[in-house]
Amino acid sequence: MAIMQKIGQNRYLQSIMRGMMMVLPATIMSSFATLLKVLPIQAYQDFILKHNLAQFFDIPINFTNNFLAVLVAFSVAYTLAKSFDVDGFTAGLISMISFFILTPYELGEMGPLGQAYSIPNTWLGAMGLFTGIMVAFISARTFVWITKKGLIIRMPDGVPEFISKSFSALVPGLVILTSFTVLSATITINELGSVHQIIYGIIQAPLTDLGAGIGSVIIVSLVAQTLWFFGLHGHAITLGIVAPIWFAMDAAQLAAFSAGAPTPNITGFAFFMTYTAGDLLPLAFMLAFMARSQRYKTLGRISLPPAVFTIGEPMAYGVPLVMNFALAIPYILLNSVLLAAAYYLTLAGVLPAVAGVMTPAGMPVIVSGFMQGSWKIAAFQFVALFIRFAGWYFFFKIADRIAFAEETEEERQALIAEQKRAREQLESEPSSEVSA
Repeated sequence: MAIMQKIGQNRYLQSIMRGMMMVLPATIMSSFATLLKVLPIQAYQDFILKHNLAQFFDIPINFTNNFLAVLVAFSVAYTLAKSFDVDGFTAGLISMISFFILTPYELGEMGPLGQAYSIPNTWLGAMGLFTGIMVAFISARTFVWITKKGLIIRMPDGVPEFISKSFSALVPGLVILTSFTVLSATITINELGSVHQIIYGIIQAPLTDLGAGIGSVIIVSLVAQTLWFFGLHGHAITLGIVAPIWFAMDAAQLAAFSAGAPTPNITGFAFFMTYTAGDLLPLAFMLAFMARSQRYKTLGRISLPPAVFTIGEPMAYGVPLVMNFALAIPYILLNSVLLAAAYYLTLAGVLPAVAGVMTPAGMPVIVSGFMQGSWKIAAFQFVALFIRFAGWYFFFKIADRIAFAEETEEERQALIAEQKRAREQLESEPSSEVSA
């Protein structure tokens, strides 16, 4: 637990997760634009084709999902710098400029306004995500070091804050941008390709291959649920480790889905969240409508509405599921079973691959399946609720029997205590009359 807590509190993993959450509105916008573009209704698609509207859906997609690495270069640097109590916005801005410095560009024809430049979007989306994260780490950490050492231009008191921040950023900005320019030039001169190609080939592609298998997904699920069992936020710890890999896979998945091309992955963040959605909903239903224990009945009725929106904390800490060995087996294992089933059904072609859509937090189960691009995924989620019900039922009955017995014993002890007090009161009344 101590090791997992330390991992979960790691400043750099937290900056990745928080940075990813910062760009969530952009990825959700891209997801909705993609769904509206490919909505499988023939009359709707005929209308889109007739009026050539697909190009307008591509605009938000290109500048959100296909621009993800640029956004992450800013957001991760911002959150990392803020964790050191320095100016996060300036650190993020310098990181984003550094990312563009490392990105290959093409020269166009000379026009009336000078030389034209264009940046292919190859490295601006999923394929450049790891470069964006690494640039964010290096530039933000350098910015923090220079700032903390006091190697900045300080303006006198009374100078407006925005002007003071601009001057204080000059020295770290010059150092960081110059360093990345020299690095980019060195790689280009020596015909080594680009920093993006090097990082993608050495780090991102191998990690993606490693993270794409069902084995890694099940390991993440088992570790996350085990940590939850011991009272730690398992998803915050485990998903923080795999987030760069899975988010990059989702971005590539969504780009392919939007373009109508074959999707490159089965797993990813969207796969994990889609097929673990509704994990505690059957248990909440059982607590509310099938429990003999009054405590569980009350808790179930309180927990059922949040459970519909995939919020399980009331049950995790209210049942509790934490350190509850009667419910440990389904709590830890059920998600892994259904993830494995979904993976092999997708591999066999029974289920389509998820579209990589980033759904908003609290999206109800089944609705989230439809948002991944197919009714078949929603149908699997529906069937999975009954599988989860069957998996929970035996263990729920054991836990409910234990809770009911505890309540019965408490009521019996309370009744005995009340009878004892009544007896003592009756015995004391005659002696009181004699005394009088």
